[in-house]
Amino acid sequence: MEKMTALLDTNVLIRFLTSDKTKKFRGVYSFFESLEHGDLRIELTLIVLFQVVFVLKSFYSVPRKDITAGMMGILEYKGIIVKEKKIVRRMLELWHDSKLDIVDCYLIACLEGDKQNILYSYDRDFDKYKINRKEP
Repeated sequence: MEKMTALLDTNVLIRFLTSDKTKKFRGVYSFFESLEHGDLRIELTLIVLFQVVFVLKSFYSVPRKDITAGMMGILEYKGIIVKEKKIVRRMLELWHDSKLDIVDCYLIACLEGDKQNILYSYDRDFDKYKINRKEP
């Protein structure tokens, strides 16, 4: 049986990225220090990453550039595992530099390295990128 990696929930990452210093969340800083040095290993799933972006942007009104900087920094932590890390980095770069939503940036990042490069969408914003957009 394969050993499962621990997972990280959205609220923990939000507390860290918003610098929540309330007594209840003081332990989050030593937790992330352990992750930064690789003493502890967890997986940051894509769904949590998307939810973090949504919550920071919608509820905390954090600017894109600050969200991108925070998330790019987190991706460098030795103990944080992200599947498709190269695609996630590219997604964040695209999101930082555009007005596209995060999911569209993810789709572009996925397709940039794909031989077929086909996306079925009615969204003409994809035409600005090297995406083979088709309408169903």
